[in-house]
This record gives sequence, C-alpha cells and structure tokens, in this order.
Amino acid sequence: MTVDLAPEPGIIVEEVAPAVSVVWLNRPAQLNALSSTVMAELTDALGTVGRDSRAVVLSGRGRAFCAGGDLKELYPLLSEADVNVRRLQMRAFQEVVTAIRSVPCPVVAAVNGVCAGAGISLALASDVVVAGADVQFHPTFTRAGLLPDLGSLHLWTQAVGPRRAKEMAFLPEPIGAEDARAAGMVNRVVAPGQAVEAGVELARRLAAGPRAALQMIKDIINREDQAELDASMVLESYAQAAAFSTGEVDEGVAAFLDGRTPRFGTTESEGTP
Repeated sequence: MTVDLAPEPGIIVEEVAPAVSVVWLNRPAQLNALSSTVMAELTDALGTVGRDSRAVVLSGRGRAFCAGGDLKELYPLLSEADVNVRRLQMRAFQEVVTAIRSVPCPVVAAVNGVCAGAGISLALASDVVVAGADVQFHPTFTRAGLLPDLGSLHLWTQAVGPRRAKEMAFLPEPIGAEDARAAGMVNRVVAPGQAVEAGVELARRLAAGPRAALQMIKDIINREDQAELDASMVLESYAQAAAFSTGEVDEGVAAFLDGRTPRFGTTESEGTP
C-alpha cells in the first residue's frame, strides 16, 4: 500500500509566548533556501501574524537561517522566461521584503548558522538582528553572475554605508558575526546556538512594551527610506532581469551546481601562457 505524504509547509508560524510568534523558514534540508513558493508563503504569513502578535521572531529551522535563493528552482524559472516576465517575477519576490517592514510590530531576525544571499536581505529588513557568534554572512550573488536582489543594495548600504556595501557586492567574501555587528548589520551577538532563544527573549520584552508607540517608531523610521527602497527595487528588477541575458548567470549557476569556481570573462587566449 502506498501512502502519499503531504509535503511539509515551507513556512511555520509558532506562538511561543502570549503575543509573541516565531515565523520559521522550514526547509532545513535545503538550508532554508528561498523558492518562489516559500517567498509567497512567507509574504502571506507576515501579512497575518502581526494582527495578533505584539512581536515577531523570524528564523530558520536546522543549521541555517537562509541560504538565499533556491537556484535549482529559480534559475530555470527565470532563465526560460522573457525579460519582462523576469522583471515581474522579481517584483513579486520583492514583496517579502515589504512584508517584513510592514508587519505592525517589531520583527526580530534570529540568525543561526548560514545566512547567504537574499537571506541577508530578510535579516536586514527586520527591525533588530540577533546572531549567533558562529554565524557567517555570505553575500554570494556575484558568484552566480547576479546582482544583489530583494532590496539588498539599498538595505546593505543603509546598514554599512556605500563603500562597505560595494565591497560586499563586488567581492562575495564571508562576514563573521562580530564583524557584521561592527559594520552595523547586527545588533547583538550571542553564544552559538542561542540566537532563537535570545531573539524570543528580546521579543518578549518588546511585546511587553507600548504597542502603539513601538509601531509608530517602526513606521516613522522605515518611512524615512521607504521611497528610496522602492525605487531601488524597481531598478533592481530591471537589472536582474537583464543579467539573465548576459550569459554570465548561465556560467555562474553551472559553477554553483558543479561545486567549482565560475569562469567569467575568460577567453582561450587568457588561458594561454
């Protein structure tokens, strides 16, 4: 007898204390990589969780917060579409960043393990970032021939300034938790494996605060740069759609899937002594 098992949801919402909810990315086997379905589920979950919660924790199941976009699914989806469909798809993906910033209560990102690519955007779109001391942030976009997306270029620049943001985008080198705190990406660094516990404790404190005041603080600070973020994401959607036409994304994704270093811009003569 064959038993059909329904797939586990990509997003789980768990109430861990009165008026405190944890929104879990729930693809541990894939290091919580973001598929199109998971991004849509996360957007929907964030749109409802703030109605009853006074504070929200965003985290990932297993040994990663989020490994970024799921290239195994997203590359075929985007590469086989025309430029305008790619642009519209990117705009749909960006809604998850807007959803985090629109939750009507504080959102605490509890970052554990690996946080790569678009996962960094999820963290920086949150209101407070708590990271385990062993966390590594990997701004990996250019390794796949892509530019940072999900609002990354704006969010990174707001967090660390334009020169450091350019370095992160140009040279995808890992950033440790303490360096990330010093740069302005992280609020608090806690012991390895304690990010969720520390994030929930902070969320409890926030939930005990004045709900209206905290919401207005969040709204006012976010409004200061919302127009710039929106404009950046519009430009980003055009640019990322165009990037898929350069051929470099094909090489970058192939290298990623093969576990090798990508060969961008090489010619036969460049490889000849």
